[in-house]
Amino acid sequence: MLKYLITTTALFATPLTADALRVVADIPPLHSLTAQVMGDLGTPELLTPAGTSPHNHALRPSEAARLQNADLLVWVGPLMSPWLGNAKAEMAPDAASIALMETPGTLLLDKRGAHDHDHDHSEEEHTETKDSHDHDHADHADHENHGDDHAEMEADKVRKDAHVWLSPDNAMAWLPILAEELAKRDPANAETYRANAAPAVDALKQQVAKTEARLAPLSGGEFLTAHDAYQYFQARFGLTSHAAVSDADDQDAGPAHLRALLTEA
Repeated sequence: MLKYLITTTALFATPLTADALRVVADIPPLHSLTAQVMGDLGTPELLTPAGTSPHNHALRPSEAARLQNADLLVWVGPLMSPWLGNAKAEMAPDAASIALMETPGTLLLDKRGAHDHDHDHSEEEHTETKDSHDHDHADHADHENHGDDHAEMEADKVRKDAHVWLSPDNAMAWLPILAEELAKRDPANAETYRANAAPAVDALKQQVAKTEARLAPLSGGEFLTAHDAYQYFQARFGLTSHAAVSDADDQDAGPAHLRALLTEA
């Protein structure tokens, strides 16, 4: 009995260790960044393995379980993975999430050709508004203008290229943001997350310098890509893409586009 009492007393005298923060990331690059910030405090889970498209990925049962158990979802955002927002709402409604594409300081570029089909009815809208004022319908016109402004803002979001992680400057900006997000969820380890982010930024800076040196001889040259996903990388390192087989949304190329590529080659 005495042995049992000593063992029981020792058990309750030992501080209980809290479970590690359960974090999932949508794609391998964000998984890597998150893992560097978490360090020894935990290992994030990956939702879409390398080689699968984040645009339209269907979660396997094991991946769905990772999402269901998550405390925090780290993802690019709905422009990259439109299905993931609904999946999170259904499977992990209580989990926090951070869409890095939408964080302050993130460089956003328009999709190539995004403005080729912009609205061409601005003059018509202006005339409509003028007519409304002429007929003393100012309140109605103001309501319509607010609706137009909102629609334009939403359209502007859709025009953005979602492959934002291919800018190393974005990755460097996100590391301290991830540290603060993790610190918010796990205050006891806040300083560790911040301390982990700093050398990760330095390592990226060193990698950028090496990449600049390796790619310098290719400056001014053109190349063909299978998928128009590398605009951020090209802009950062002074590269030029001649054309891509499929667009930035990973849609299959049509016959006309393929014929044009063959003609230009």
